[in-house]
Amino acid sequence: MYLLLVAALLGTLVDGHSYHRIIGGYECAPHSKPWQVSLHYFDQHACGGVLINESWVLTAAHCQLPSIQIRLGEHNLETYEGTEQFTYADKICPHKGFNPVTYDNDIMLLKLPSPATLNDYVQTISIGCPSPPDGTCCHASGWGSTTSPEGTYPAALQCVKVKIVPDDTCREAYPGEITENMLCAGVMEGGKDTCQGDSGGPLVCNSQLTGVTSWGNIPCAEPNYPGIYTKLCNYLDWIQDTMANGDCLP
Repeated sequence: MYLLLVAALLGTLVDGHSYHRIIGGYECAPHSKPWQVSLHYFDQHACGGVLINESWVLTAAHCQLPSIQIRLGEHNLETYEGTEQFTYADKICPHKGFNPVTYDNDIMLLKLPSPATLNDYVQTISIGCPSPPDGTCCHASGWGSTTSPEGTYPAALQCVKVKIVPDDTCREAYPGEITENMLCAGVMEGGKDTCQGDSGGPLVCNSQLTGVTSWGNIPCAEPNYPGIYTKLCNYLDWIQDTMANGDCLP
């Protein structure tokens, strides 16, 4: 599961690799996900994120690092396209209830030092509530490896189509590990999935943000093991209160 590789995520940044990955997907149309964020550490992609406000990025709490560069307007990480906006997180606000063992409350807000410039390549996305019904087709995206368990790391943003999986089905796959703050999405036949390196990236359903990638089975995309996402509807008050406060909540 993703939670077993938190230390590995930090370690792989040293040799230039990240464990973030999309399996069984395709290259997104350039700049078709203008809310997508790449979070960098030591000039390497480390996690995904989502621009939900001109001044705030939403991601996973297990993506917390000492220093986080925020890259907006990206598509190909190896090519300067003239659409990018680079900055560093001014405030790093993980949820106080985050459990690094169970990954409950796996959510974090990053405040930009100044508002992003919104244009065709950089846009915000709204959080949709209530969470969509079972079977809803959704899209996840990220720059992680396209193979598992070995890594093949694409330069261009990858997308994958997944469906919301019923809670009881998810609990059968992960007995005793699914909390009320998690939702499951995937393809039960296998072959399509997010994985560790896509952590913090968006799960978008019906053009609204539903979740951020949190954890799942390893190897990724195995049959009967959907990916696990943080259920954002459970955190609307925390998100709104943090942004209104302009700083991390005490």
